[in-house]
Amino acid sequence: MSEQMPSTGQPEPQKEAPDLTTELREMGQQLEALFRAFIESERAKQMQATVAKSVQDLAAAVRQTAEKIQSDPRFQQVEDRGRQALERARESQVFHDVQEALVTGLEQINAQLHKLVEKLETERAAAAQTGQGGEANPPVEHVPLEAPATGETRKLEE
Repeated sequence: MSEQMPSTGQPEPQKEAPDLTTELREMGQQLEALFRAFIESERAKQMQATVAKSVQDLAAAVRQTAEKIQSDPRFQQVEDRGRQALERARESQVFHDVQEALVTGLEQINAQLHKLVEKLETERAAAAQTGQGGEANPPVEHVPLEAPATGETRKLEE
C-alpha cells in the first residue's frame, strides 16, 4: 500500500484507528442526553397527559362494559355452561394425560436449565481463576431444583 503524498512531497500522517468502545460510549451518552431532553420537553409532558387521559377513558369504558355484561342473564348462562364444561374436562382421562405430559415436559426443561446454569457457573469460575474474566461478571443466581421459583405445583383436580 502506498502512502499518499500531499503536494509538499511529505507523507501524510497516519490517522489513529477509531476506538469502538469510545464511540459506543459516546453514542450511549448522546442517546441518554436525547432521551432526557425529550422527557423534559413540553411536548413529552403533553403526550404524557394525553396518554394518561386516554388510559382513564379506556378504563372507564371497560368498567362500564363489564358491568353491562355481568348484569346480562345470557352471560350468567354462558358462565354456568363454562363451569360445567370445565368440570367435565377435569374428570376426563385426556385432561389428566395432558396435565401429566406438561408436568413431565416442564421437569425436563428445568433439569436442562439447571445443567446449563451449572455449566455457565463452572466456566465463569474457571475464567476468574485464570484471570480471563475481564470485567467482573454479576453472579449467576443458582436456583435449586428442590425449590421451584413459582411455588408449589398442584394438580387441577384438587
